[in-house]
Amino acid sequence: MNPEMDAIADRAQRQLGALEDVHGRLQCLRATGVGDDGRIRVVVNGNGALIDLELSAGACAGKAARLADEIVGAAVRAATDVFAERAEIMREFCGEFAALTDPIAEIGAAREPDRVAVRPIQ
Repeated sequence: MNPEMDAIADRAQRQLGALEDVHGRLQCLRATGVGDDGRIRVVVNGNGALIDLELSAGACAGKAARLADEIVGAAVRAATDVFAERAEIMREFCGEFAALTDPIAEIGAAREPDRVAVRPIQ
């Protein structure tokens, strides 16, 4: 096979691997939030959606409005944590993926300030 085609196929495979890796990491994200009284526990997924709710005996002393506020507060804390984790994963991914998608970096050319590729003199 053509060495140039091999390099393109290899780069595409690395890009696909990076995409699959970040997708898997994002799918596995979970965060837990606890209510102020410690009797409410929520778990959210990487999108901030509630996926689990545990209420201990005596949570909010049976007051519906307080219970609702505690659940929402715990969910907001969990979502804030999961979004921070998600942002960090995406920050790392963007840096790694930029290197994988830059064809100029692979051929050793520099870039002018207007981002036009300039090949080294040979």
